[in-house]
Amino acid sequence: MDLRKLETLIAVAEYGSFSRAALAVNLTQSAVSQQMSDLEHQLRIALFDRTTRPPRLTKVGRMYLETARSILNTHTLFMERHSRIGITGNLAIGAVRSALSAGLPEALHALKQNYPGLSLRLLGSGRLTTELTEEVKAGRLDTALVVGPPPESRDLLWKSYAIERFYVIAPRGTPGLSDSEVLLSAPYLRFVPTLPSEHQIDAVIERQGLELKAEMELDTFEAIVLMVSAGLGAGIVPGLYIPRARQQHLRVVPFGDHTLTRELGIIAKRQNKKIELISLLHTTLARIRRDKADA
Repeated sequence: MDLRKLETLIAVAEYGSFSRAALAVNLTQSAVSQQMSDLEHQLRIALFDRTTRPPRLTKVGRMYLETARSILNTHTLFMERHSRIGITGNLAIGAVRSALSAGLPEALHALKQNYPGLSLRLLGSGRLTTELTEEVKAGRLDTALVVGPPPESRDLLWKSYAIERFYVIAPRGTPGLSDSEVLLSAPYLRFVPTLPSEHQIDAVIERQGLELKAEMELDTFEAIVLMVSAGLGAGIVPGLYIPRARQQHLRVVPFGDHTLTRELGIIAKRQNKKIELISLLHTTLARIRRDKADA
């Protein structure tokens, strides 16, 4: 069994299309399509319904998806436990603020436990994606965890490890069934975008024809969760913050459709001598995110 094909299958399921999965696994769309055809031939089952656009997983495809995740998790855990000898070196890592809550602490702990000869230094934390990208390009950081995907670059490698939908969160008791109704029922707490990709929330609101006057403008999703928890209004946050919102007994309603997502991933220079260590970090992050999703 080719584990790369299983990784691609999971990417297609998470990103919703062959084209978006291709970006995540650093392949062409045709290569992704070929891998999925090869996997179907090998398993002798139809994983995808190709009469839809984009192709969707069949019932048996969704069942096999869980098997694929289990195989990859088992393989990763085995390698972590039995490949400790010989893994040495150091990594200088940067991270956007949200990555600190998206599995990075657990990943760093797992790597330090499993590879005593590996030195991991978190040097840039809580900074913007644009700043971290420049640090990686300049060689001051070996890799960085950022929100993406970034613009295509010949110099940079992008490897996604998580995809998140967006949700409306509001104080308990806020009326409304749909995302629009909930947003219109409470003061709007707007996330102020700093990156072009973050304007997608405003774009969806505009397409829905909602006229929302911001009661507050906040520059972090953490701040939105805090203000909503205090009963000050409703806001929109990515899935990373939903467990915290549920602990606060807030209302949670999906925002937009399944195509409205953000990706978390790592960037590194393509000609990086530490690419194997960076891949190890990526694999560990992806496993931890899968474990959290299955919990």
